[in-house]
Amino acid sequence: MKALSMLLLVVLGLSGWSNAGASDRREFCVFDVAGASGFVYRTLQDYHRKAALAGVDLNMRPYTDEDQAVADLRAGRCDIVAVTDMGARKFNDFSGSISAIGAIPYYEDLKVLLHILASPRVDRHLEQNGYEVLGVTPMGAAYLFVNDRAIDHVEALEGKRITVFEGHHDARHMVEYVGAVPVAAKISDFASLFNSGEADISYAPAAAYEVLEMFRGMGSKGGIVDYPVGQVTVQLIARADEFDDAFVRKSRRIMSRLYPEAMRIVRQYERSIPEERWVKISPEAVRGYQEMLRSVRIDMQQSTEDSGMLAAGVYHDDMMTILRKVRCYTNPGAMECSADNRE
Repeated sequence: MKALSMLLLVVLGLSGWSNAGASDRREFCVFDVAGASGFVYRTLQDYHRKAALAGVDLNMRPYTDEDQAVADLRAGRCDIVAVTDMGARKFNDFSGSISAIGAIPYYEDLKVLLHILASPRVDRHLEQNGYEVLGVTPMGAAYLFVNDRAIDHVEALEGKRITVFEGHHDARHMVEYVGAVPVAAKISDFASLFNSGEADISYAPAAAYEVLEMFRGMGSKGGIVDYPVGQVTVQLIARADEFDDAFVRKSRRIMSRLYPEAMRIVRQYERSIPEERWVKISPEAVRGYQEMLRSVRIDMQQSTEDSGMLAAGVYHDDMMTILRKVRCYTNPGAMECSADNRE
């Protein structure tokens, strides 16, 4: 009888644990323009598996509309949301500053930065206004897709129509700074604006060439300028205190360690683009882009005009300093590393 009672206690205990586990399942809402077949969703399936091993059961749901994913997080229909840098800016200007124009030119810079973001040293910056960042991983460098290969240096941007994402005030400032014309766009329509000829230039990761068929907007004369104007990342956002501190730290490490697999896919997309579609630029043109992008960031920070202050307001000073230190760590000979007007 005693043995039977013990058995019942064990069974009831297990049953209770099982029900609690089911009720503790969290909703993981993933934005990917290609839905569940997209590279972001597929990459984050590895995060999903590792979160389960850490004791957090997630139900992945694909979203093709980033605004809807953000709205569902705010409404409590999502416990974690995976969004681009632009989506992350609505919650955290520190991690949102990663996509500052020209601030992370090379993948080696991004790799160093992701290690920093997984460190407890920056924890205080990753929680703002009731939300926290649970990790960052790459989506690929943003390149200029152009409809004319002659657009291979900074001066050639003048007068050209360039798509600018809604709320991307720093990119708008850059476009106006070089004398180009901003064309208002959303993640859902920027490719169609370029493909239909309503814009001469659009910026996106290499995956957009195939996934969004941006080769159509290039025609026979266009190409992709082989210089990154920024980095696009996927960032996980959750309500603060939704998860315990141990899982938050674990989550950030998991996302950081997705770098090799994410970069394997990014490189695969980049290598799949026909060689003749890349617009190779001279070392002088590269330096021209680097200095122009740095000058734009400094101009924003010093501007007294409403548009400049609005653009500068999307950047977090501490992140901009970290990004400059990372660039000078990987490329100590760069002009900015010895310039008086360092960021």
